[in-house]
This record gives sequence, C-alpha cells and structure tokens, in this order.
Amino acid sequence: MPPDSTHQQQLETAIATLRLPPGIQVRCWSRADAPAIEHLSTRESWSTPARRPEATLAAWQNSWPTLVVTEQERVVGFVRGITDGAITLFIAELLVDPVYRGRGLGRLLLDTCHALFPQTRLDLISTAEAAAFYKAGGFRSVGEGLRRSYR
Repeated sequence: MPPDSTHQQQLETAIATLRLPPGIQVRCWSRADAPAIEHLSTRESWSTPARRPEATLAAWQNSWPTLVVTEQERVVGFVRGITDGAITLFIAELLVDPVYRGRGLGRLLLDTCHALFPQTRLDLISTAEAAAFYKAGGFRSVGEGLRRSYR
C-alpha cells in the first residue's frame, strides 16, 4: 500500500513522540526511494532488490510501515514492516548505511515503528552479525528462525 494521507498522519503523530537527531528526518517511503534502497541493500549483499526489482517494489507497496531515514534528502536507512495492527509488527527489513551506524538511526526506525503501533510486539529475524544490535535494544531470542526461498 503506497503511503497515503492516513499513513502520513499516523507517522506525524508517532514522530511527535520521538526525539530525532539534528538534521535527520523519518518519512514514508516513496517509489523514488527505490534506487537508494536497492543501492544500500546491494552494498549489504542483499540480492533481492537488484535481482527482483518488480517483486521488491510490490513488497514495499503492499507493506506498512515503510519508512526511510534521511539526512539532507539523502536516504541513509530504511525499514519495511508488516503488521496486523493488533498483536504483531514484523520487521521484514531494516538497514542503515554503514557510514551512519552508531548514530541511533536503526533504533530510531524501530522506535518509530513501535510508536506507530504501540500495542504490538516487534518480531524479526536477524543475521548473526546484527543480533547484538537487537539484543542491546531489548530484543530477546524466541527460537530458531527458518526460511525457504522459492526463487
């Protein structure tokens, strides 16, 4: 679902509860952000956006929350979530440009998702390399994640 006025209003309400670092903005993604998302993903060796751009675009269009974090209009991170709005918000993708890591932007994206849906739990599957980031933010292991790719 592309960002609409309801999503924009939800985001503005959520952002009002958070403290953003100077010069940093969080906004709803737009189709124009696809190249930046693909670039950041490719740098992280995430192959789906480059190999399957149409499917990636469809995933972003059919998910919410879908947010980017920017500095002076430059996309430096993003999050794509999927939620039922009542119990679970699943973080499908979260990535911050390595140059911007350690500045609280990943946590800001997660906090924004939580502020959008404060009654839900945040679930995700993490790589081993990112597990320490999530555990430092209060996440805990709840079992083994499994995945099967069909393409």
